[in-house]
Amino acid sequence: MSRYTQALPAQTAAGATSTTYVGTAETTNGDVTNRVTVTLTPPAGFSTVTGVATNNVTFNVRQLRAGSSLGTIASLQLAVGANLVAETPITVPVTAPLAVQGNDVFDVQMVQNGTGLAVGAGVFVQVQVN
Repeated sequence: MSRYTQALPAQTAAGATSTTYVGTAETTNGDVTNRVTVTLTPPAGFSTVTGVATNNVTFNVRQLRAGSSLGTIASLQLAVGANLVAETPITVPVTAPLAVQGNDVFDVQMVQNGTGLAVGAGVFVQVQVN
């Protein structure tokens, strides 16, 4: 099992898409797996971001191999009922699991939808490969 964690930068509402490196997969003996879990956890003191139906933000976790994106493996839109609350993990649904090989890279993109939602700095994204 390997865990890769990275803190995300702040993003303004309607800001440009940001891409943040999370980690590079390490496997032993050429192992391949597609068991991946993803969580977002805002830090202590984080100002709550309340999801809304439109004009929100989406977190897309991508898997890359040899510099090319294999696709988005997990995605969470901060719609109604999906909120970022200090020190409260939220699971990012893995919607398209792919086989993970050694040296695969994971990153996360924050994409503003419409006028968007401001997201404070320091939200931790964790990708766990089992």
